[in-house]
Amino acid sequence: MSTIHDVAEMAGVSIKTVSRVLNDADSVSEKTRLRIEQAMQSLDFAPSAAAQMLRGRPTALVAVIAEKLTTTPDSSEIIKGIQSVCEAQGKMLIIGETGGQAAIANRLVADMRTRRVEAIIFATPFHREVMLKEMLGQTPVVLANCFESSRRFAQVVPDDEGGGYAAAQLVLQAGHRQIAFLQLIEDMVATRLRMRGFRCAMEEHGVQPDEAWLVHGATPSADDEFRQLKITIDRLFSGADRPTAILCGNDKMAMRVIFILQRRGLRVPEDVSVVGFDDFRLISEALDPGLTTVALPYREIGELAARQAFGATQDAGVIRVPCHPVMRGTVAPPRSRKVGSR
Repeated sequence: MSTIHDVAEMAGVSIKTVSRVLNDADSVSEKTRLRIEQAMQSLDFAPSAAAQMLRGRPTALVAVIAEKLTTTPDSSEIIKGIQSVCEAQGKMLIIGETGGQAAIANRLVADMRTRRVEAIIFATPFHREVMLKEMLGQTPVVLANCFESSRRFAQVVPDDEGGGYAAAQLVLQAGHRQIAFLQLIEDMVATRLRMRGFRCAMEEHGVQPDEAWLVHGATPSADDEFRQLKITIDRLFSGADRPTAILCGNDKMAMRVIFILQRRGLRVPEDVSVVGFDDFRLISEALDPGLTTVALPYREIGELAARQAFGATQDAGVIRVPCHPVMRGTVAPPRSRKVGSR
């Protein structure tokens, strides 16, 4: 690789003069500056990032420490949101994937700090609490899609409680009162918050939910988190009193629910309305009819996290990004007669 010495020799100037050009000093004549820039181009010379650090200049590097984010199709939109802001700000994004391993996270943080990144953004594929034990020093830190209870850093998370409220409103406003809610895994932060929003909406409409219909449609499993879903649906439709609408913890669950209902001879939405969560478009737009769902604002979370990272001050507060309903074709008013197998 060409060095500053090579540039100085080709341009016929001193190393100090080349350094002045690199530092945008105005003490160099335009003619000399042009000759040095032409030499840099001819030699394919790139200024050393390490040298820039020694001169105290910003490196324009931003780091994302991701936890299984780059391999999760729907939540990878967070990266796209961060990248869009980096491009607008003239920053370069460096992504380090931890795979959920604390030792790798520590090594990545140490490496990013050695590179003098201007900020570090920690991002997770689902809304959860994290405990950062890494040596972060004075590097600005922002949390995306995750939070720390001590609130040391700015954190940008989805408004899951508002999302649960919005999902319930979709079917309540369509006239449904017999509503089942198939939730995500029990210990997930989103599960608790969405249930709180769901109950709030039901109370506003004067509807007492059937507690037997508020069940977990997903279970912790490396093979198939929805392996019990058919049994759950069979129980919901085993008696005379049956739900006319089903809210699902995510779009993947909603798709499975629709297939199970169809195998029972039930039509969606004519017999049963179904609402998903995420707006994972590979599913929500591919189904026929399209899936009515509540969008998780992954891209917006990424964008807001990046803007926080580039801000002049780091507000150690919580930004909750709204989860908006997306109407498509799986919600309709309930039929007058009871729903059952054909």
